[in-house]
Amino acid sequence: MASPADLCLAATVADDLGVAVTPRLESLVTAASRAVAGYCGRVFEYGQGLVEYPAGYGRPLLLLECPPVVLVVGVWEGGAFVPSEEYEAHGKLADAGMLYRRRGVWRETARSGGLVVVAADSFQGSEDGIRVVYDGGFVTPGQRALDASRVVTLPEDVQEATVLTAAQMYRSRGVDAMVASESIGDWSVSYFAAKAEGKSPIPGVAQALLAPYVIHRVS
Repeated sequence: MASPADLCLAATVADDLGVAVTPRLESLVTAASRAVAGYCGRVFEYGQGLVEYPAGYGRPLLLLECPPVVLVVGVWEGGAFVPSEEYEAHGKLADAGMLYRRRGVWRETARSGGLVVVAADSFQGSEDGIRVVYDGGFVTPGQRALDASRVVTLPEDVQEATVLTAAQMYRSRGVDAMVASESIGDWSVSYFAAKAEGKSPIPGVAQALLAPYVIHRVS
């Protein structure tokens, strides 16, 4: 059974592997999709009426978690409604999931220091901070499988990266991740790979495909 979060179809992965679609393979596709979304630090699937309390850093730009921004329903700051003419989210801004404040800056609800983000005056995540209601994200193959009236908008790069990830997860079943092997002609050797423990489930080629879609929230 497909999940809305599936970034590719089990049938596509099965075709690449030359195997049949099974519940196990469908589960691997969902797991691979979650791994890809986690690697990119974002939610890919399309959602309507999303409610978010984003961190504001006293800057003109506000970053949302589910780009691209398709429609902004409303924005509230400190409980007060912010008129739509005071901000914009279109073109590259919408693609990046950003709201740009035309005049002034967004309220500071968080402060960052290196890789650490802390709430400022307890506003982050509360009605006294910033609240955004919007439609955002891409229509995924999983959502299309569940509703044939939808058209997939998820970039093909992301779909292919998920196929590669799911295929690698399938092939690595039962393989000891701490043992690596090399072959030259008829000669082969296996050895203990000390660095394998922290190995990413995302293959290198998939990581390259996903590079434009990774969101770095704290710099």
